[in-house]
Amino acid sequence: MNILVISNNYPTLSEPNYGAFVFNLMQELSKQHSITIITPTKFHDVFKKKHKSYGVENCTVLRPVYLSLSKKRIGKLNTGEISADLFGRAVRKEIKRLPQKPDVIYAHFLSNAIPVMDYAQKNNIPLVIASGESTYQLWIKNTDAIKQRLIKVVNHVICVSRENKDQLIELGFNKEKLTVIPNAVDYELFKPLDKGVCKEKIGIAKDKFIVGFIGHFIHRKGPNRVVEAIESLQDDNIQFVCVGGRGQIKPNNFTKKINPIPNYRLPEVFNSFDVFVLPTLNEGHCNVIEEAKACIIPIISSKGTSVEDQIDEEIGILVDPLNVKEIADAILTLQRDKALRESMSMALENRRGEKSLEKRAEKISKILLDTQM
Repeated sequence: MNILVISNNYPTLSEPNYGAFVFNLMQELSKQHSITIITPTKFHDVFKKKHKSYGVENCTVLRPVYLSLSKKRIGKLNTGEISADLFGRAVRKEIKRLPQKPDVIYAHFLSNAIPVMDYAQKNNIPLVIASGESTYQLWIKNTDAIKQRLIKVVNHVICVSRENKDQLIELGFNKEKLTVIPNAVDYELFKPLDKGVCKEKIGIAKDKFIVGFIGHFIHRKGPNRVVEAIESLQDDNIQFVCVGGRGQIKPNNFTKKINPIPNYRLPEVFNSFDVFVLPTLNEGHCNVIEEAKACIIPIISSKGTSVEDQIDEEIGILVDPLNVKEIADAILTLQRDKALRESMSMALENRRGEKSLEKRAEKISKILLDTQM
């Protein structure tokens, strides 16, 4: 089967971590299908510093360059709408160059389906959307005509959580076209490694209690709430390791920052952590939590979010993500209670394999095939 993938979220040599979960899934699907990915590149990203690799690529990746004007409102002018239009034009122009029509189109997120819905309908090509948005605020801003058109045209939507499915039903999508398939992890890549060796590799003391974070340095993800929590504990034996970018970390003397790195290099970083902390305000289905679980790392994350479907008291602690004291208390509990950490690690070990990337790809592949019948 020839699958055309449309995604604005895919790794590049300048941002090897960006959209790693899409990359991993596409590599798994490519074992059975021919995959072509259209992922437009912003003009200013062309000039960024390049890494050697973001991983072994087995798909055909097309990267047309387009001009992004960010998302600003200048009087009546909305630069975000202009950027989206230029993105869509780049996608449609690249589709015209394809040597053959795809059997199915797979759009990652609702917004990436909009540029191709006319093409899909005109050519009678099934359109499947993967929906794992943390919120649907951008979707709601579309015109009613665009929303209703896509709801009618789409053949199926793969939701990463029950929360995503429920929200899409509220937005008008047919529940019969929605299937929940949570994000998954490559258990051959993400696995337990020697903690002491991993700490040494990334340059942190073996005797420190390492609190880890991986993600964008933004308010929604909450790394600065972790900083404030550790500050309140006033314990020199705690070190914070923060991997990511796209924001700023509050200045302090206990944080080691690591720039974004390719997904295949993350296992040794995860395994340097004693606890993984992500006080996120909302998620679709959090990939880094699944990766932390696969590496047998106890987790502190957010109650009142979809994370509750990923973590329970056997493997982690759920806190109010905006309550710095709760975050601090959870860190202190896991630091002091070695027996609790070991119990969580044992539970995580017993659960390894529950959400494998291979099984997820098989389920998605079946949906893609079914849309052609």
